[in-house]
Amino acid sequence: MGQEIKRRNNNMGNFVLIRIVVGLLQANCYIYADQETKEAVIIDPGGNGKTIIENVEKRKLNPIAILNTHYHPDHTCANKDLKERFNIPLMIGEKDAVQLQFVYDAAMQIMIQCNPSPPADNLLREGDIIKIGCLSLKVIETPGHTKGGICFYDECNNILFSGDTLFLESIGRTDLPTGSDKELTHSLKKLFNLPLHTVVYTGHGDKTTLFHEQEHNPFIKDTLS
Repeated sequence: MGQEIKRRNNNMGNFVLIRIVVGLLQANCYIYADQETKEAVIIDPGGNGKTIIENVEKRKLNPIAILNTHYHPDHTCANKDLKERFNIPLMIGEKDAVQLQFVYDAAMQIMIQCNPSPPADNLLREGDIIKIGCLSLKVIETPGHTKGGICFYDECNNILFSGDTLFLESIGRTDLPTGSDKELTHSLKKLFNLPLHTVVYTGHGDKTTLFHEQEHNPFIKDTLS
């Protein structure tokens, strides 16, 4: 099952954050929910669709959207499972949406078990806001790992879902199709305009903070210098 984190915020009430490590490449899928209304979004369902569904239903959550930070199969392979079970919109950055049709073929090339992804229902752009009960996630366009990569930022709770743009003491690779060193550098500089106490929930591995990455991530030191 998933690892659950709860936090109380005097202004926003309770949220629930569940991390589920999915698929052969051990990607992080997150369920982010308003504790009061039970509305939730599912971020980067890269596999183990049955487990994700069980986590949602066990906690009696009301999912309202599937959010993809980028199109890679280890973040999208369970899109179909969740779409069929909950009949909710699939959302992804507008510049990555066309790539969803190739997810199954890409997964087969690296021997990842994957269902073909349905097409996106909503194309996300810089500054778009996704409301989840009393919670809000703002879209930040962060190309570099992929052309249409995005992050999701909850300003009130100081939370960033970074996908494969930023990791604990590392950054996303740029040697895959549509990747770009130049664009990733620009995207990382954009993220470090956020408050340094922002907690970063990454696409793989453990969480971190922007402050920790500023102090200890050698790639960030080079980028920001």
